[in-house]
Amino acid sequence: MRCMACGAEMILVNVVQDPMDVPGFERRTFKCSGCLDVEQRLAFTRNGRESDAQPTPVHPAPPIAPASTVPDEPFVSPGLFRRVFAKLRSR
Repeated sequence: MRCMACGAEMILVNVVQDPMDVPGFERRTFKCSGCLDVEQRLAFTRNGRESDAQPTPVHPAPPIAPASTVPDEPFVSPGLFRRVFAKLRSR
C-alpha cells in the first residue's frame, strides 16, 4: 500500500481485533517508510485469523465395507435380446 501523503510504501505495524465484536473485522495500523505518517484502516478478513478459529471436532471415520469377492454379473436389459433379434430378422 502506498502513502497518501508522499507515495512511499506503507509498512504494516499493528493489527488488532475491532472493538465492535464483529468477527472478521480488524483494525490495521500502517506507518509510512518515507514521511513516517501513520494511517489506520478497517479491514475485513473473509475467513478470519487462524487464532480466531474454533477447534474442529474430530469424528471417527465410518467403517468401510470390504469389497465383494463374488464377481458381478453383467447387467442385461430384459428386452435387449428381443431388440437385437428383431433387428437381425429385419435385415
